Amino acid sequence: MVRERVWKGLYGINNIWRQPLFILGVLIALGVLVIVHEAGHFLAARAFGVNVEKFSIGFGPKLLGYKYKGTNFLVSLIPLGGYVKMSGDEPSKDAEYAEYDFYGKKWWKRVIIVLAGPIANLILGLLLFSLSFGIGRTIEDHYPIIGRVAPHLENIVMPYDRIIAVNSHDIEYWSQLPGKTHKDDINEITILRDGMVLTMNTRDIQPTTWITDLQPDAPALIGTLAPGMPAYRVGLQPGDIITSVDGKEVNNWYEMRELIARHEEDLVELTILRGEETFNVTVPLETNILFDEEQKMIGITQQLPVSYFQRYNLFDSVRYGAISTATFIVINYYALYRMVSRPAAAKDQIGGPVMIVAMSRQTTAMGLGAIISFIASISLILMIMNLLPIPVLDGGHIFFYTIEGIFGKPIPLRVQAFVQQLGFMLLILLMIFVFYNDITRLVGRNLAIRNQQQPVEMIENHTE
Repeated sequence: MVRERVWKGLYGINNIWRQPLFILGVLIALGVLVIVHEAGHFLAARAFGVNVEKFSIGFGPKLLGYKYKGTNFLVSLIPLGGYVKMSGDEPSKDAEYAEYDFYGKKWWKRVIIVLAGPIANLILGLLLFSLSFGIGRTIEDHYPIIGRVAPHLENIVMPYDRIIAVNSHDIEYWSQLPGKTHKDDINEITILRDGMVLTMNTRDIQPTTWITDLQPDAPALIGTLAPGMPAYRVGLQPGDIITSVDGKEVNNWYEMRELIARHEEDLVELTILRGEETFNVTVPLETNILFDEEQKMIGITQQLPVSYFQRYNLFDSVRYGAISTATFIVINYYALYRMVSRPAAAKDQIGGPVMIVAMSRQTTAMGLGAIISFIASISLILMIMNLLPIPVLDGGHIFFYTIEGIFGKPIPLRVQAFVQQLGFMLLILLMIFVFYNDITRLVGRNLAIRNQQQPVEMIENHTE
């Protein structure tokens, strides 16, 4: 029975691997990111006159290879990263390094060579983000229908008012509202209320009002699920409607979110409407590590009912690409800081390759611009992780060489060797933990989905 349940849980994973073209696309994308990273090391090494013996995509036994200008370019069996092997890149107390050896170079040149890999991923991420804006992307949005009104605006607008125009500009989507509203001036707002068109002039509605004091109509309808998060693990699906939280009826997304965010227990019971079927599910809550205050979450986003395609010119594409890159880096380093300071809350929010594949499947439905943005994000994550001051990673090597530059001599080799071995062991343990997390999440999700479908199947079989 246990074995049968595990295999049923693994069914969803098998479905992923049954799509060879999709998996091939994911592997090619990850391969490109590895090539770019290692190419950064390679080009910097060559620029400083270091002899590069091997340039490998993957690890382990060689699958393909050729030699060009003294470098063996390889494709290896295990597709989990890659490496550049330079001559004289092993520290030794008694070795005499030649000018073309890695350790024959000054410390700051070694720092640049090691740093060049993450910098290459940074440049690629910036270019891809900019490209995603340039080719255009599908933007999902709300209809301009008011859902929530701050008390001081209740004499001006009401829930379910539809905004038709602002200052004579037709409005189709909620995100248009701030840009069409004048700052520190009178604004003409045209609304549709109970079949009647009303026009008003007011100073009380400013561009930021549409963000802080007015919120769009949003039912408690699930749009996407974050892979690995509680809602994902218990088998919730896009299109599910949350009708109550711990028995308390919710009429919109905001009521549902507040009840979950301020929940005092570690479990919450949700009533779900899926099609014509209603069922209850108990969902574990996780703390949102990005907030200082205790806020719970289950890992869902709301479904946005309307979408439109938007393309940007070259200047705006580069500008928004740079903003997206900087924002992504800052948020992720802050999240890492929060994870280190609160490891108990962070352990369930760590994902690995299997979760990347799951997220890739979700992203492909959003169009080419979203796919390119996703690849840009993975490239920046490679940069962020590699720059951490952990032995074995690029950041650890940079730390060693910088200490050498400050004190005028390298860290003792025995200390380096011990720290490197420790770092390698920790990295292996982290990889095992990440894969275990990924697999158990997918198994748990597919078992939960099958259990939710079971009552419906039993009813159908009984009817027949």
